[in-house]
Amino acid sequence: MTKTVATIAAWAFVVAIVAAQSPILNKAGDGIAGPPAAPTHKPAIENLRKVSPRLWSGGEPHDDAAFSKLAELGVGAIISVDGAKPDVAAAKKHGLRYIHIPIGYDGVDAHAQAALTRVVREAKGPVFIHCHHGKHRGPAAAAVICLAAGDMNHAEAAKMMKEIGTGKEYTGLWRDIAAFKPLPADAKLPELVEVAEVGSLAAAMSQLGRAWDGLKLCQAAGWKTPKDHADLSPKHQALLVLEGFKESRRNLEYDDPQMARWLGEATAQAEQLHQSLQAGRTDDATRPYKQLEAACMRCHEQYRN
Repeated sequence: MTKTVATIAAWAFVVAIVAAQSPILNKAGDGIAGPPAAPTHKPAIENLRKVSPRLWSGGEPHDDAAFSKLAELGVGAIISVDGAKPDVAAAKKHGLRYIHIPIGYDGVDAHAQAALTRVVREAKGPVFIHCHHGKHRGPAAAAVICLAAGDMNHAEAAKMMKEIGTGKEYTGLWRDIAAFKPLPADAKLPELVEVAEVGSLAAAMSQLGRAWDGLKLCQAAGWKTPKDHADLSPKHQALLVLEGFKESRRNLEYDDPQMARWLGEATAQAEQLHQSLQAGRTDDATRPYKQLEAACMRCHEQYRN
């Protein structure tokens, strides 16, 4: 009996060793494990997509791998419609030219449309266009380029934006794409620059201020569209305020822990405000609105007044 027990114990030990070393048995020894987990692979460029034979769209390139990828694709010029300053030096290392045409979340204005039209007329090869994440402003600007080049009609441009994930809540972007008309051949077009002067904290704060003014009117109207401002929607203005705080925080040009902290707190409050209005909970919107109002006053007293 003792010999039998010892034999069983020895075989159990062998099986345990084999199981521990076997790739097909799981660690708990309770069956066959699935295939090894595929290694996680972060793409060089977020939301990279070919939208036409001569145009790529995606998120901001952040490192050499991203710029190298664009060079491999045959891209010769990068168009940034983001507010942040483009990394011109990194692009040049890979033989790429930067063109900066910043736009806001509230639409693609006439100046930007004209500049994008000039890109179409002067580009000698594929171009890549990006915003921050490549989902909203970038695809809208890509739609302008495709419409100006005759590569898409309005329905196709709208479909492209939808497939990439451009949010319907960015009504200004959708409005300007639907209304876009190609410019005449003799139209005067703006110069193209590597770095536009508007990509700064001051510019982001200026856009934020305009969005806040519209939000104040909606709040005074009981979180409804004001009678004398049919173009203002509470949900949309709250979204523009939220994006304004995000852009301001991202464009902070100097080391100021207090300002960074305040902008972070305001961004969280603006997120809460937007979510409340998006869900139709207007009663819940008042508290974060008042918090933002107090935060703006505090910041102005410290930095502007």
